[in-house]
Formats: sequence, C-alpha cells, structure tokens
Amino acid sequence: MISKNDRLRERHDQVKTHRHWHTWPLVRNLRAMQFRNLQPLGKGKSAGLSIIRYYWADFLEQYVADIRGHALEVEETTILRQYGGDAVTQADAIDLTAHHDEVRVVADLSRAEHVAGEQYDCFVLPFSTAVIYDIEAALHHAVRLLKPGGVLLVNFWCMDFYFHRGLDMGTGGALYMHHWFTPIQVHDLLHRTGLTTSDYTTQIYGNLMARMAFLLNLPARDLTPHERDLVDPGQPLMMGVRVVKPMDWQSQPPTLRELQWTPRDAPSVMRADTRQYGDQYKND
Repeated sequence: MISKNDRLRERHDQVKTHRHWHTWPLVRNLRAMQFRNLQPLGKGKSAGLSIIRYYWADFLEQYVADIRGHALEVEETTILRQYGGDAVTQADAIDLTAHHDEVRVVADLSRAEHVAGEQYDCFVLPFSTAVIYDIEAALHHAVRLLKPGGVLLVNFWCMDFYFHRGLDMGTGGALYMHHWFTPIQVHDLLHRTGLTTSDYTTQIYGNLMARMAFLLNLPARDLTPHERDLVDPGQPLMMGVRVVKPMDWQSQPPTLRELQWTPRDAPSVMRADTRQYGDQYKND
C-alpha cells in the first residue's frame, strides 16, 4: 500500500511550485506570451501533472478513508489500489467491455439495470461524467450500486476542450463530450437522484488562471500556489462531490434519454502519453 505521506510527497515532487523556476516573476511574465497560442502547448504532450488532476488528487486525499471494502472504479482500479491499499478487500472496474482483467462489471453505467444493487462500499467515478450522455440515469445507478452508507466519490468538469469527432479510448466504442457542468446543475442532478444536501458534500476548485492553464496544457507546477489554490466560484474548473448513500434511499429510475446524433467522422484516438488529448494534437 502506498502511504499517505508517500502520495503527498509524490504530488509535491510533481508540482514543486514554490521552487520551480517557471514561477519566478520575470520568467512568468515572459512565459505569459504563450497564452497567444492557437493549440495546447507541446501539442498536448504532458509536461507534468495537469492542474485538474492536481485538484482531483487533493479531493481524494481528503476522503481516502472512504476508499475501502468492496470498491468499484470506472475503467480500471488504479485509484482504488493507490489510495485504498489493504483497506480495499475487492477492487472491481466497470466499463463498456471487458478490455482487461480488472473489468468485472461490463455495463454502460447509464443502462446498468442488470447489475445487482447494494454491492459496494465505495464507488470512485473520475473524469467520466462529461462523456455520459444520460448523466441523470448514470448517477441513479451509481448510488443504487452502493450499500446503504456507501460512498460515491465523483468529479464534474466545469470546462474542457472538446473532442469534435469523439474519442476512442479502446473501451469498446467512441466516447463523446456531452456536458460541462455548473455547480447549480450538479446540485440539481444530485437532488433528482433522491438525495438531499445532508447526503453529500461538494468542493469547487479553480479560478480564471487555472482554467486557462488547463486549456493551454500548462502543468500545475507552472502556477504559483496562489494561482493554483485560489477558489473563484465564478470561474470553476472542477467540482468534487462526496455522496453518502442514505440508509432509506429511494429513487425511481429517471426516464431514459437516448442520443439522437453522433459525428460521422472517425473518432480521435486517445494519446497514450497524456490520456488527456486525442491524436489531433499528435507531435510531428
């Protein structure tokens, strides 16, 4: 199991904002010229931990004690193993196809009626809500799969780049970017799922600089601590949500919504080196 101190040290090493020379005042002023750019910096090649993944790691550290028991994660079980360690007695992944051994639940989360409910102590749902068309149905099943008292840890992008041809992540079909969320929209979705404000906790991350850095592919280490950690509710980048399933949770499945149109072009292919961009920004 990776200890909390080791995880914090690893994230600190990836960021190092108080020492990194990119944050020196003169250098920062010169590097601001990069904002006059028509493509993500480095054509999408990763130069370090992205700001949105820095925020997600911060959120997970706060609720690491929730990652335990019989646990579920989308696509893989990396977060469960890294943060839960021995506290996780069984780690399952859910995805559209069984593309590796960790996928023990084959389902579209928004169409998961065939998956038995009240199985899991924890469900980690990272960086998936934007590509789920029927998000209301998906959240219903995400809560339904939890045992009473079980915890859902999920994030919602408030903005992002757009895969106009869709994205092939090797999971059994093209994914499309359907949503960027506002905090009021997230609260409404949670209440539509049969929850009340006493059942969940939310945390907003981001500000104008963080949003620009994310879209330009500037790593978190290139921002000063103030630029990185200031929260501006009017300029959110990501929203983290912790849901505790009520003991008496009752919610009727929402009316299902079906996607009516998708692009005809072949989808972009996920960049293996970033898992953030498609091949439209592939280096020459």
